[in-house]
Amino acid sequence: MSTTALSPALSPAADHPAPRTSPASFAALGPLTARSLRACLRTPSLLVSPLFMSAFFLVIYEGQLSSVAATATPGGRYVDVVLPLCLLTTAFTGGATAGQLLVTDLGSGYHARLWLTPVARWTLVTAPVLAGVVVLTGQATALTALALLLGLSPVSGPPALLALVGATVLLGTGFLLLAAALGLHTGSNAAVSSVTLVFFPLSFFTATFVPRDQLDGWMAHAADINPLTPPLEAMRGLLTTPWSEQHPLPGVGVALVILVAGALAAHLALTRRTRTGV
Repeated sequence: MSTTALSPALSPAADHPAPRTSPASFAALGPLTARSLRACLRTPSLLVSPLFMSAFFLVIYEGQLSSVAATATPGGRYVDVVLPLCLLTTAFTGGATAGQLLVTDLGSGYHARLWLTPVARWTLVTAPVLAGVVVLTGQATALTALALLLGLSPVSGPPALLALVGATVLLGTGFLLLAAALGLHTGSNAAVSSVTLVFFPLSFFTATFVPRDQLDGWMAHAADINPLTPPLEAMRGLLTTPWSEQHPLPGVGVALVILVAGALAAHLALTRRTRTGV
């Protein structure tokens, strides 16, 4: 196939883009998502690296800090405090998955070939994001299982563990969409990695190693204005307080803001590429 035939800008499909919704689009979503999952399995850096990094921090933090910090933590179990931090890290490091998959497809020309099909454009972004959600769910579940081996015992019982994994996936989906938008807009893995580069340092300016009420001075003020503090506190509340005493709404609100911002950014990036063909 010639270069001209592969160029969206020079093809009839660019002048008559696929409909936003069609039976072909929904039928293609499953195979495209499965292909993205296979790409993750063939790329250990997408599948294993975020999990390994978070598991490493979980073991190190629990092993080195539990003896000095347990007295300041609810129930005396430091793993209850540090697991949500590690899951938060997993959410935005694993969130780069969708962007990296898109960058790979753009570089190989596969994305351009899909552009010529009657499949709606949104499926080309949704498929890698859904694959990222599946991968993130597995990573969060594995990390929670490791925490159980280290002594995790949520006050609200096993349902709190399901809620914790769900909260991680909700938050991570917003990061997946942000990374997908950057990948689609720039075609650069470096730009996609900026999602992690921005949020990883930010996570250390919240109640990183102790509950929020143990902070004072300038760090307490930094945690107050840090957008990652509400979701982190909500995730910790799932483990350390009964259902009746939890206050998840601020954390859920931040997660939804990130989700909407990511969806809007992905929509704008997709619209730009549709109009310009580049």
